[in-house]
Amino acid sequence: METLQHIIKQAPEFAVFFSLALGHAVGRIKIGSFSLGAVASTLIFALLIGQLGVTLSPVFKAACFALFVYSIGFKSGPEFFGSLNRGTVKLLILAVVVCVTGLILVIGIGHALHLNKGLAAGLAAGALTESATMGTASDAINRLGLSADETQNLSSNMAVAFAITYVLGTITVIIFLRNIAPLLLKVNLKQAAKELEESLSGDQGKEISGSINPYSPVIARAYKLVFIPDSVKTTGDIEQLLGDRTSVFRIVHEGKIIDADRSTPVVKGDIVALMGNYTTIMNAEHIIGPEINHPEALRFTGKIVKVVLTNNKYHNRSIKEIAEGADPHELRGVFLVSIKRQDNDLPMFPYTQLRRGDVIQLMGDEEQVDRISERVGYVEKSSEKSDLVMLTAGIVAGILVGLLSVDVGGVPITLGVGGGCLVSGLFFGWLRSKYPVFGSLPGAAQWVLAEFGLSAFAAVVGLSAGPDAIDALHKSGPVLIILGILVALVPQMVGLFVGHKFLKLNPVILLGGLCGSQTVAAALSAISDEAESTTPVLGFTVTYAIGNVLLAIWGPIIVNLV
Repeated sequence: METLQHIIKQAPEFAVFFSLALGHAVGRIKIGSFSLGAVASTLIFALLIGQLGVTLSPVFKAACFALFVYSIGFKSGPEFFGSLNRGTVKLLILAVVVCVTGLILVIGIGHALHLNKGLAAGLAAGALTESATMGTASDAINRLGLSADETQNLSSNMAVAFAITYVLGTITVIIFLRNIAPLLLKVNLKQAAKELEESLSGDQGKEISGSINPYSPVIARAYKLVFIPDSVKTTGDIEQLLGDRTSVFRIVHEGKIIDADRSTPVVKGDIVALMGNYTTIMNAEHIIGPEINHPEALRFTGKIVKVVLTNNKYHNRSIKEIAEGADPHELRGVFLVSIKRQDNDLPMFPYTQLRRGDVIQLMGDEEQVDRISERVGYVEKSSEKSDLVMLTAGIVAGILVGLLSVDVGGVPITLGVGGGCLVSGLFFGWLRSKYPVFGSLPGAAQWVLAEFGLSAFAAVVGLSAGPDAIDALHKSGPVLIILGILVALVPQMVGLFVGHKFLKLNPVILLGGLCGSQTVAAALSAISDEAESTTPVLGFTVTYAIGNVLLAIWGPIIVNLV
């Protein structure tokens, strides 16, 4: 301990990175669907190491939080602004109900039990599982004009409250949504998910022009034409015979390789190169003839691209609508591989709706893929470089916005640096989705900024808390255990009631929406596993974007009202 204390005294930054290393190592350990998480784990280790006495600059803490909250806003921007429409109004209402219930509950508890501002803010951040609330609340506490000792005491209380209630909040939401909510709704989660998949499939899985079997990978194989009836004269006839948007892209006739279109003639004995979903292509052997090992026939210029949907024509339209509105000849040889929204895989069914900012992966003939990609949106480049000019300019703009103040009844109201950077991130993230030719911030870079920024912020808060944290834990620990469960559970119950009785949401989408409203990604994983389906994601992305924004805003409000 003496050696560790000496190292920390000589290099205080060692304590930050030591806390991060321990926190991230322990935070990734999973017990079922639950893991402590890097932020909570880092904070706990920082609280322990902080007992040795660590002095750190508050500027470092503020800079780390600015990086985190800007990256969260940047990621949520397209979905946040995209959710402000009639198609997602029910999910928007659900998120607002859950978040506002949490706010009212925390303020009410704070007044009833005479909690100080730090405990109330930490309770909200932890039990509602939104780490950003702790950051915006910390900024608001620093602006109260209190003495250094009073400010430090409130920060220590906030850190302890967050560390205790975050774990309880996460576990409570997981258990409630996975085990209790389905019983209250009187539904079987697996059966409800299956029914939702069928409704999204339409016609119980029958072929729909422009779509593919979502569970089948796209493959290419070569077959010799042996069994075809006399009516089959062209490659188009073979495509129609096999169905499910199978594409004949090449034939071998009398040893000559020919690139094919739908009118290319074929005869028995020819070798055809097919592309399509796994089930259909592998079944072709029973319809047209045996599979042939013919590498030359299968050598073709194919392409896989990721396209960011930016064309308003396709916003809030289903895969089926988009496909039926396109020329079938243009879709020939182009296959939909995956759809991601906020890094979450969407279920690919004909009636799954696409939204601006979705990342669509297409595969197939190079020329056709390029043509379709240009119409859908912007092709993501392979470059992993971030646009640091836009990143830093966005944070500068956010800090300036956060410094603005408006007097309301003689009380100065300000977003603070955290709130300003969140607003800036939302705007620039939305701007990037509309004009993706600049402002690149790849997913990996977003993850590093968010993960490191928040974890380092939590580390500084915990290290700075020092011995005050032990005193706060001794005085408030038992009470916080009960309050953590209460604040996590009540908004979920209110949201479940409103979503089911008034909004009439599908139970699977409702549960996904409740996960997002309190930003509990671990709960989404748990109910998706329980439902054996990815359909809960359809309710998660909108509410997650709204929840991230509202719960972060609650920080200064709680500090000023409790």
